[in-house]
Amino acid sequence: MKLPKEVEHILDKLNNGGYEAFIVGGCVRDHIMGITPHDYDITTSALPKQIKEIFPHTVDIGIKHGTVAVILNKTAYEVTTYRIDGEYKDNRHPDKVIFTDKLTGDLSRRDFTINAMAYNHKDGLVDKFGGEEDIKNRIIRGVGDPDKRFKEDALRMMRAVRFSAQLDFEIESKTLEAIKKNASLIKNISAERVREELFKLIMSEHNERLEILKRSGIAEYVLPEIFRVSGDFSSVNSLSGNIALRIAYIFVSIGEENVKNILERLRSDGKTIALACLLVRNSHIVPEDKYSMRRLINTAEENSLLLIELICSIYGKNMEEMTALYKSVENDCCCLEKLAVKGGDITALGIKGKEVGNILNRALDYVLHYPEKNNKEILMNHIKEIV
Repeated sequence: MKLPKEVEHILDKLNNGGYEAFIVGGCVRDHIMGITPHDYDITTSALPKQIKEIFPHTVDIGIKHGTVAVILNKTAYEVTTYRIDGEYKDNRHPDKVIFTDKLTGDLSRRDFTINAMAYNHKDGLVDKFGGEEDIKNRIIRGVGDPDKRFKEDALRMMRAVRFSAQLDFEIESKTLEAIKKNASLIKNISAERVREELFKLIMSEHNERLEILKRSGIAEYVLPEIFRVSGDFSSVNSLSGNIALRIAYIFVSIGEENVKNILERLRSDGKTIALACLLVRNSHIVPEDKYSMRRLINTAEENSLLLIELICSIYGKNMEEMTALYKSVENDCCCLEKLAVKGGDITALGIKGKEVGNILNRALDYVLHYPEKNNKEILMNHIKEIV
C-alpha cells in the first residue's frame, strides 16, 4: 500500500523507537478496495507517554483512551495505543480501557471484519478475522460474536446498515440476526450519533438499504415514520446531494409537521429543518408557465432549484425543461426586494398599517404577471387605480 509520507514517517519513528505500529481500520479497508482514504488511524504498542516522547508536536485528544494526535505539516494524525475495552454498561462507551501490547487483542474489539485489519510495510496486511475475504465477497460481518459487538456499542447496528449502503455490501445473516435481536438498544444512543449515521445512509448511492432499518426493527426506535412511507427508496439516488432535499422527498407524503418532528427529534440544525419543511410545504407547486415559475421563485428564493428538483421527482416532470423555464425568468422581479416601489411610496399615498404590505404584494403579483411593468411610475399609477 502506498501511504502518505507523513504516515510512513510516524510508523517509521515508532518502529525505530522499538514499538509496533500499523495503520488500522477504515483506511486499510479503503486501500484494499482501491479507494483513497480520507484519513489515517494509526495503532501502536507504544503507550501515550511514549508516543509523546517520540514526537515533538502532539495534542492529547483522547488520552484516557490512549489516543494522541501527532501534528505533522499542520495536519493531525491520530495515534492510539493497542487496547482492550472494559465493560460497556451504556451500550456505547467502555467503562475503562486496558492497554495491551498485542495487536490481535486490539483488532478483536473492533466492529466489523472489514474494519479490523492493520498494515505496515514491514509486516504487510494483518487480517486475523477474514476482512479481506469479506471485502471480496462484499459482506458486512461482525468481528467474533456480533451479538456481543452490538451489546457493547449499539451504534454499530446503524453503522452496519450505513456501510451496507455506502459500500453496496450485504449484511451477513448472523450479523443481521444480531441486529434484529438487539434493535431496541439503539434507544440508548444519542440522537446526534443516530442522525449522523442515518444521514450518511440517505446520502449514499444505495439508500434503498433504508429497507434494512425496517426489516431489522431499528426503524421502530429511530425512524418510525418510515413505516408510513411507501415506494422504492432507490429513487432517492437520482436526487442531488442535499440532505434536506432527500429527506423531503422520502417523507413528503406524511407532511411538513411530521418532517419537522423527525428532524427535531434527530436534533438536526435549524437550517436543514427549515429547508426540508419549505420543500415539503411547497411540493404541490408545479410551474406550468413563466408566471407560476416566478411565483415559485418568490416562495423558495435561493432554494428554487431544489424545490424544482423535488417537484420534478415527485410528478415525473422533465428537469431540463423545468430548469430552462426557471432560467428564462430568474432575473425578473420575483420578490419584494426587487420591486420598483417600496413601503414609503405607499405610505406617501396616505395608506398605513397592514394595508401597506397588502398593496405591495398586489403590486408584486402584477409584476409577476407583467415583469416589464416593474417601473416606479407605472406601478404607482397601477396602485392608485386599485386602492
